[in-house]
Amino acid sequence: MFATLPALKKASLLSAALIVLTSVSFADGLSASATFTDVQTSPGVYDYSLTLNNTGSTTIGTFWFGWIPGDGFLNAPISGVQSPAGWNDKQTNMGTAIQWTTTSNLLAAGSSLSGFSFMSDETPAELGLTTITTGKGTVPFTVPVTTSYVYIGKPFGDPGLEFVATPLVPTPELPASLLTLSGMGLAAAFNRLRRR
Repeated sequence: MFATLPALKKASLLSAALIVLTSVSFADGLSASATFTDVQTSPGVYDYSLTLNNTGSTTIGTFWFGWIPGDGFLNAPISGVQSPAGWNDKQTNMGTAIQWTTTSNLLAAGSSLSGFSFMSDETPAELGLTTITTGKGTVPFTVPVTTSYVYIGKPFGDPGLEFVATPLVPTPELPASLLTLSGMGLAAAFNRLRRR
């Protein structure tokens, strides 16, 4: 027997709902963070190195830095863009964002990947601390310059995830002499306790 028209509509709606739910649950495992460091290579020129951390339960195949859909935030010309093995890079949004993609070296869940880098005369203070107003033709809103996106696979292949890359603050190293003195102090205290 042939299904009635209302039954077909219900089946189509149910199928569409299942596809949407599957897509949402597939993207639900997407979670990431990124840090960056800088080295001044010459007066007014900085080399930025980024590490992408996959903190979710699925792979990452796209890392888009300084970007949200439709707008890029890097304020100075970019040069010397480098990619990790198996990843490709391109400047987007008229050179105001960088997109890295891969199909062969997806970043696995729980893993980190270094090797993303670029050079710019945008200072670390400008890159890491400032915000930019965006929303061309719509209600403007403010976001950090280092706002980024990741996708499970190819760009726009899933809902993606927005996050903010942060500067990596190095742990200050204690001078060796201070470590030696503190070690000698602990040894002397231990000897005094043993004598008692």
